[in-house]
Amino acid sequence: MGKEKITYIEYIRVFAAVAVVFLHIVMTLPNNYSVAELGVFNYTVFSDCYMLVKWAVPCFIMVSGALLLNPQKEITVKKTWKYILRMLEVLLTFGVVYALMELVFSEKTINAYMFLKAILNTLEGKTWDHMWYIYVLISIYIIMMPLKDFIRAQSRNTIRIFIIVLIAGNFIIPTINTIFGTNIKTLMPIGEYITYFLIGYYISTISKESSIYKKSIWISGGIATLAMIGLESYSLTVYGNTAVVNHMSGEILTLIQSVSVFMIVRILFENIEILRIAKTVSACSFGIYLIHPFWINLIYKVFDITPLSM
Repeated sequence: MGKEKITYIEYIRVFAAVAVVFLHIVMTLPNNYSVAELGVFNYTVFSDCYMLVKWAVPCFIMVSGALLLNPQKEITVKKTWKYILRMLEVLLTFGVVYALMELVFSEKTINAYMFLKAILNTLEGKTWDHMWYIYVLISIYIIMMPLKDFIRAQSRNTIRIFIIVLIAGNFIIPTINTIFGTNIKTLMPIGEYITYFLIGYYISTISKESSIYKKSIWISGGIATLAMIGLESYSLTVYGNTAVVNHMSGEILTLIQSVSVFMIVRILFENIEILRIAKTVSACSFGIYLIHPFWINLIYKVFDITPLSM
């Protein structure tokens, strides 16, 4: 591994960074206003655009799995602690600043008490919505070493079965419960984000010529995306609400879409030269993720420039 760049990983980071920015541009208004306030048509357009790029953050998590779970990459307690400290530093800087900004926006003033409140809100997860990803990374880093030990000790078939069980418990059964109103229990101790983490590693180890890459991955990703858009449009225009299956925890359609995008980018970009601009955006992708909502909120809330003002 070393500092050698994996071409398709770099391009996934680039596309995911752009997609995340687009995602928050189109969803800032729906996240802060109701369907009645925005109008059904506007809300539907924004939500459908969101469905096109829901793969972005899951692909970031899969990239982490592909890199960090690779047996050739040494992960020690010291290095793991360094990863965790880095994310804690991000929370106590960016998270607190964003929480403070939100307090200032809502209360139209600033005082010493608000700084303490911002710190508490951050610790409670009450900062800007996109920071949830940082909490997820911390939880992933905490159990990363046991996961690597598991991968080293088990056969590929065992790992494959384990991932299938996680997909069933975190994605398939919850979707069945949502659609049919059932309450089938899964009691999964490992959630959907660890599932994405493991899937990223597993996909990265599969040969591009294997049968899994030849079984209509393009079609499955397209069908999942069209199904998400169709469900969202139907639910909003007929019932005035977003489709629950598209916004629940562990969305099966998002899983299919995300895995398809990851695999397609690998097919298209694995053996080509990395462009300079791609290297730059990839290197800055984490910073882009952290900082872009600041500019969106500034433009929307201070200058009052939104998609609806154009």
